[in-house]
Amino acid sequence: MRILFVHKGLPAQFTHLIPALSSRGDELWAIGMHQKHIDELPGINFIKYHLHRGNGKDTYPLASELESKIIRGEAVARVAAQLAEGKFTRGYPWEPDIIIGHPGWGEMLFIADVWPHVPQLHYVEFFYGVRGTDNDIHDIHATPKTWHERARDRVKNANLLSNLCQMSAGLCPTKFQHGLLPDWAKIKTHVIHDGIDTNWLTPDPRCEVVVPPTPERPYSIVLNGTTDIITFINRTFEPYRGVHVFLDALVKVQALHPTAHTILVGEDTPNVAYGARRSDGKGWLTALRGQLGDKLDWRRIHHLGTVNHHTLRNIYRVSKAHIYLSYPFVLSWSLLEAMSCGALVIGSSTAPVQEVITDKINGLLVPFEDYDALANIILNALKKSDSIVGIRKQARKHIIDHYDVRTLLKRQLSLIDSLVPSKKIIA
Repeated sequence: MRILFVHKGLPAQFTHLIPALSSRGDELWAIGMHQKHIDELPGINFIKYHLHRGNGKDTYPLASELESKIIRGEAVARVAAQLAEGKFTRGYPWEPDIIIGHPGWGEMLFIADVWPHVPQLHYVEFFYGVRGTDNDIHDIHATPKTWHERARDRVKNANLLSNLCQMSAGLCPTKFQHGLLPDWAKIKTHVIHDGIDTNWLTPDPRCEVVVPPTPERPYSIVLNGTTDIITFINRTFEPYRGVHVFLDALVKVQALHPTAHTILVGEDTPNVAYGARRSDGKGWLTALRGQLGDKLDWRRIHHLGTVNHHTLRNIYRVSKAHIYLSYPFVLSWSLLEAMSCGALVIGSSTAPVQEVITDKINGLLVPFEDYDALANIILNALKKSDSIVGIRKQARKHIIDHYDVRTLLKRQLSLIDSLVPSKKIIA
């Protein structure tokens, strides 16, 4: 069949799905803004869209976010119309049998106006402003939202509601995220995770991680399973993922465990993936380092920045305690990947994490903001690492049983095929 993907930064959540569709002979096209990684995937024709204008200078502030999404949606629809007219197919009109995309940035808003009768499958990631989410978590950096901030969430949902209405079906990665949707939207949205490659993300006690030289230390360090290593991964280091709680806990851990090393993975940047940027223009890691100063031994904290997936896998493998803290928000792949590699995950007892981890069965849980309790659990895990072998094994088993990509791909492919008339499906 002919399939069109729409996503600002492909392949993203469709990393496994695109090759699976290509391998069975489907004709794949994609419209997006960035193609940094799409070239790594064979069998897909990529069309880049461009924004022809930015937000208006006099746009009413509450309307600016919706305006951004409309501008992006129009840009995508313009390219889609050109594809339909044959601009990219040597003059032959082209129509997809199904459109698969992410509605979050507004890109899907007007696709139905180009192809009114083509079914759409949307990746439904988050619905804003719902109680029990990032909207009202108890945290020092999460102040209660003003009515104006709640109004902004309502405007964000205006785009999402439009897309929920026009989609034929939705694809949601977790029950937590699915539970945030309006009841009528839940009915046509399926909970199927993107999937984890458990055959590749495996334990390996023989591996090691090389920490490169720094200006203060002009030589490399090799860390392996003989060292007590604590790991923390956060794309841009932000309160949403608990970097402040973790570093506060690390003060006590380092004081009582003078040989433990910590590996940090992520970008120290003023830009954040989730939540608000700091008003002083600093990255959260830089700011927290300044606040904590010599309370932490930074010689034993190794910030590796952004690393490739092979290095990330080795970091999971050497970890004695992998810390995953999160507001009730979108669940990170890193949690599942670490568990697949047999790491001991110490996570926050927030809804998305509790969906995956059962305390003392396949991981350990701690209240999000309780850094002292987190420190004690880390210290105990490092001290009694032999006694938690069973938890690590159960962590991997849970991911194999519930999040293995081969099983979930079958469900995703079945859902896609169910939305397309049978005559369109390639046998």
